Amino acid sequence: MKSSTYIQTHIVQKGETLESVADQLGISAEALKRYHNTYCDLKNLIGKDIGGIYEIMIPPPEEIAEFKETQKHTEISKNLPSLYLTKSFYASNYQAIESFEQLGKEHFTIDYSVFVHLRETADKGFVVEVETSDFKKNGQSSDDKISSLSLACMESISPIAFTSPAQGKITGLYDHKTIIKRFETQRSYLENLFIGKTSQAYFNKFHSNLIDEKYLLKKFHSALLYQVLFPEMDWFHRKKEWEENFYLVSGSFPVKVRFHTEYDFENPNDTRIVIKGKTEESGSLEGLLRKIKLETLPEEKTIGEIELCYTIDKKNKQLQKAEVSIVLLSEEIPYLKHRLFLQ
Repeated sequence: MKSSTYIQTHIVQKGETLESVADQLGISAEALKRYHNTYCDLKNLIGKDIGGIYEIMIPPPEEIAEFKETQKHTEISKNLPSLYLTKSFYASNYQAIESFEQLGKEHFTIDYSVFVHLRETADKGFVVEVETSDFKKNGQSSDDKISSLSLACMESISPIAFTSPAQGKITGLYDHKTIIKRFETQRSYLENLFIGKTSQAYFNKFHSNLIDEKYLLKKFHSALLYQVLFPEMDWFHRKKEWEENFYLVSGSFPVKVRFHTEYDFENPNDTRIVIKGKTEESGSLEGLLRKIKLETLPEEKTIGEIELCYTIDKKNKQLQKAEVSIVLLSEEIPYLKHRLFLQ
């Protein structure tokens, strides 16, 4: 017999199998077989079954605990999407509903359609095309001029193509010049629909913002939709807390948020992955909302709570829906709530 610091054995009873003995220990049959074959005599090696084996080597308690922990992580990984982005991770379209609540202001919702298309590139990364359409505010199509003008300008440059590495998250605009050219081609048509000095000023500002690639990318990076829809894929697998820069307010500056991941495997068809975060970043809430970093007193902090919930199909590992909630607190009172539901 090979040496071991601690050897315990199980006498095989009639009718027992490797699986039944392993179940009693709470470990996998493969782990038990591997341990036994490491320490038994050659003539007692377990093959396909335990026929002819009368004694099985049992791991000590500390190794059983390690096996259980390893199995736990293995089972979790089986129900999670890949560490790397795949073409099948996204459905072709989702319906989105965003709600906004702020103290002293009117609450409202916006619902719209989101179309997503991925194509793989030669370097194993992806081009991600995104198109949003059919916007409605509080269930009604927009009827004010500025909103209609804004939507028309965005539609003129859609779909927007981004670059994404295999690890996930959008990292850049795929073809910035094409975005600019689309608007320039459509501008004369839009000017016939929206006339007047206000519209011209808006067109000029929209065009100058398009030309500024850094500014344009930040607008997308800071939007809640793009932060939620395009996470880093290893967010779903992280076992320890981590810090991540996150935009709590669209178009503002990012703050450091401490996140941790939780899992719910109870549903037989899908997995719920909940990522919770909290920040107590030095700085004022006013500055965050005004989108500028203000000089603040040492005790001033921006307190925010974030919860992202992803529902992943267990069979094909596709994103079915996502829900996110951001709450900004002022003197421990909820001041702003921004929610997004994507299905």
